[in-house]
Amino acid sequence: MKMETTRFGEIEINEQEIITFPDGIPGFERDRRFVILELEDLDGFACLQCIDRGELSFIIVNPFVFFPEYEFNLPDAEAQQLEIAEPGDVAVWSIVTIRDELESATVNLVAPIVLNRQKRLGKQVILVDPNLSTRHALFRTAKEV
Repeated sequence: MKMETTRFGEIEINEQEIITFPDGIPGFERDRRFVILELEDLDGFACLQCIDRGELSFIIVNPFVFFPEYEFNLPDAEAQQLEIAEPGDVAVWSIVTIRDELESATVNLVAPIVLNRQKRLGKQVILVDPNLSTRHALFRTAKEV
């Protein structure tokens, strides 16, 4: 299927790649269908593009690439909601905020996007951990906001 997006113009979407967020994403509860688009010019970055609203997208990264020490336990309720049977079914992404320049970007480690790759289900999970922030500096040279 084809769709028009603000960020990428017209794109082709493979319906097999659509990820359903049964509860939406906090702040965007009515938006439930997304697809992950690789960003060719930004290695390690991708875009979580809403299928139903071309103007809604989030820049995302695999947090384990940028923060190898990052870890969390997925609460049982979320694991059940996502129908996760095997750890290998899970993919984790974090939303990036870019204010002025890419070098000053921050990443939200408190609320990772957790996906069941097999079932194509997603949820933004809110973690309770005082060591995590919604604004971790993505690049170690940047200051946390």
